[in-house]
Amino acid sequence: MNPTPSSSPHSAPRVLLRPVNEDDLPRIAAQAADLSERNEFEGSMLRGPQFFKKRFAEDGFSSNEAERLVVCDADNGEPIGSASHFLAHRYSSARELGWKIDDPARRGQGWGSAAARALIDHVFHNFEVHRVCAALAPGNLASRRVAEKSGLQFEGRLRGVIFINGRYLDSEVFGLLRPEWQERRG
Repeated sequence: MNPTPSSSPHSAPRVLLRPVNEDDLPRIAAQAADLSERNEFEGSMLRGPQFFKKRFAEDGFSSNEAERLVVCDADNGEPIGSASHFLAHRYSSARELGWKIDDPARRGQGWGSAAARALIDHVFHNFEVHRVCAALAPGNLASRRVAEKSGLQFEGRLRGVIFINGRYLDSEVFGLLRPEWQERRG
C-alpha cells in the first residue's frame, strides 16, 4: 500500500498514512501502558506488549473489519499519531473513523485535521462505502473541530452509548456521504 497523503491544500501540516509495521509495536505498546498521556475521552484499559504482537501477527492491524494506520509527518516520515476506521454498523458498509495525535505539543496545530482528511480520502478511495462517520463524546471539542474541519456534519446524539472509565457517555455523531466528499474535492 502506498502512503496516503493529506490532500487538503489549506492544511498547514502535511501527513502521510501508512500501515503499522513491526517497528511500531514498541511505541504502540508503550502508549497503551501509559495512562498519563490519555485525556478524559480515552479509555483506561491497559494492554501489554503481547496483545499488540498477537494482533499484529493476526492481520497487521488491517482487515476488512478494521484498519489501524500510522500518521506520519510528511516532511520527515516521523510517526506522530494513529488513525483508524472500522465497520460502523453490521447492516451497512459505513466506516467509523478515529484519529489521535500522540504528542500534546502538536495538538491544536492542524495535525489532527490533516490526519482526519487523509483518512477520509483513504477510505473513500479504497473501500466501497457511501458514508463515513465519527462518534465523539459531547465535551470533546478538539475532536469536534477536527471532524467539522474535515467536512463531517453533525447528525445527532446517541445517549449513553460509549463506555469510558467506568461510565456511559453520550456520543455525538458526525457524518460525510461520498457525494459530499466528491463535491468538496472539486
